[in-house]
Amino acid sequence: MTTPNALLARAVAAHRNGRIGEAATEYRNILAIDPGHARARHLLGFALLQLGSPDEAEPMLTEALRRWPKAPDAWAHLGLALSRLGRAADARTALRRSLLLAPALLDGAEGLLDVAFESNDGSTEKLADRLVVLAPRRPAGWHRRGLSRIRRAPDLPAVAEAERILRRAVLLVPDDVPALTDLADTLRMLRLPQTAWRVGIRALRASPGSSAARVVLAAALVDLDRAEAAEKTAMAAATLSPAATGGYGNLAQCLYGEGRFDGAVAMGRRACTLAPRDPQLLANLATYHLARGDLERGWPLFRHRPARRLLARSPGLPAAAWNGGPAPRLLVLAEQGLGDELLFASCWRDLAAMVRDGALGSAAVEIDPRLRPLATRSFPRIDWLDRPGSRERRYHQVEATHWVAAGDLPTLLRRRIADFPPTAGYLVPDPARVAGFREWLAVEAPDRYCVGLCWRSGLQTADRGRYYPPLEDCRPLLDVPRIRLVALQYDDFTAEIAAAWPADRPSLLIPPGLDRRDDLDGVAALIAALDATVTADTAVLALAGAVGASTLSFGRRATWVALGQTSPPWHPSVVSAHRAPDETWMGLMRRIAGNLPVRPRGAANGRPV
Repeated sequence: MTTPNALLARAVAAHRNGRIGEAATEYRNILAIDPGHARARHLLGFALLQLGSPDEAEPMLTEALRRWPKAPDAWAHLGLALSRLGRAADARTALRRSLLLAPALLDGAEGLLDVAFESNDGSTEKLADRLVVLAPRRPAGWHRRGLSRIRRAPDLPAVAEAERILRRAVLLVPDDVPALTDLADTLRMLRLPQTAWRVGIRALRASPGSSAARVVLAAALVDLDRAEAAEKTAMAAATLSPAATGGYGNLAQCLYGEGRFDGAVAMGRRACTLAPRDPQLLANLATYHLARGDLERGWPLFRHRPARRLLARSPGLPAAAWNGGPAPRLLVLAEQGLGDELLFASCWRDLAAMVRDGALGSAAVEIDPRLRPLATRSFPRIDWLDRPGSRERRYHQVEATHWVAAGDLPTLLRRRIADFPPTAGYLVPDPARVAGFREWLAVEAPDRYCVGLCWRSGLQTADRGRYYPPLEDCRPLLDVPRIRLVALQYDDFTAEIAAAWPADRPSLLIPPGLDRRDDLDGVAALIAALDATVTADTAVLALAGAVGASTLSFGRRATWVALGQTSPPWHPSVVSAHRAPDETWMGLMRRIAGNLPVRPRGAANGRPV
């Protein structure tokens, strides 16, 4: 007769060789002979866990530990089962018990790390570092360490560090699909979509049936402006995993990028139905609603945007979030980039009016330090604070009773399109500098329409070319009679001028002594002195709109910022033009040249009262 120990040896051999179903059957045979065999009961529980049945594994492991309470690996496996059942607190207790019994137990250390990560526990990074020390050749520690770096501070340096760490995990196990997909997502954050696409292809080759690999591939294809391929890939991901959110979420992003906002809303809603608490899906759905002009549905969801979630975790914030009503002392937190900051700044005049009328005792607003001269001149009733870096936000010493993120201001003060002021401009340039630039233009370009030009963002990464035309495609602007173009581009464009500017045309005027990146007060004065501005969707557009300058903006597609209108209601002096489906950048520039909104130099711009 075969003894239980002989059966156990055979079962363990099958288990180690990956024949888990066979091993489970052998463990059951052992328990039929000896119901009190704690080791067989533990290993059967572990096998059931591996076979995807944590609900069956949990009672097996609990009973095994009742009979054999000092088995550290059984505690670890019970912790894993409890974690998969959604019982994070109980899982954490069991896993810690395993590590008390065996401090170097890898299953316990890795399981505790996974529970901390899924619970967004503040100990995640420390646990990941510990696992890397315990098992430097085990990818799980490196994988979680990389993701926790992004979670702690999702700024560019942290993302770059995370990318290096995730590459280490992939080097250890080249076909680890979760690590590959997270690496691809990180590369997308670094605006390296081509590299992200290649990593996504690796993930798909490692697991041809993977929905997750197709999700990240679809996202990279969206970034690469390969709309048709992205849509097909996202649809395949949704078909493979109809209960998962990634396929529908990326399909919604594809439709949004193509300007098909109704379809984006439908797919975005479907993704949110599957994951109703996913903040990124909710934030994306907000932009789809807003792009259609549905402020009633869009603004409430807009609070889920990543920038606000990060701000809400800042230490020392006042207890109360502002709801738009009376408040003794309000603190407004800056968020996102300069362009968005200037967009949300359209609500500053409302704050100034509330301080004037007594609804707010005071309002302290964080701003980019470069905006301080403009802000102070325009709204002296507001207190201005230089915005801190993302890792420097501490508000314990700030005297405020309420706080609000800058992007929440329009959700409270611009609930309808009718709430947007019809007058153009809310920032006042320095009159003396405006006069100085007009004198310079009169000397350099007498009897000419002087038009500022900014054709691209200063951030030149692999995916940016699809959003902005090359300089040579802007040549139709030079065919406008009596025109002179003035540089508003705020980085070094010497090589572009040398390669693309026609030798037989007047040179691009460059204002002497003006730091076009950091002297925003000077740039605002120059824009106000010009006859018109033509600009891509950059901070220059937001600044031109903020000072009420006659402006024509161009872009590849309309975005949520337009709020479903022909031109964005934030800036009444701005007219928007977007590429038609089959139109080139050159074709769009020809249209712009034919409709350039020039005005006689010296005409007054709108100013806030």
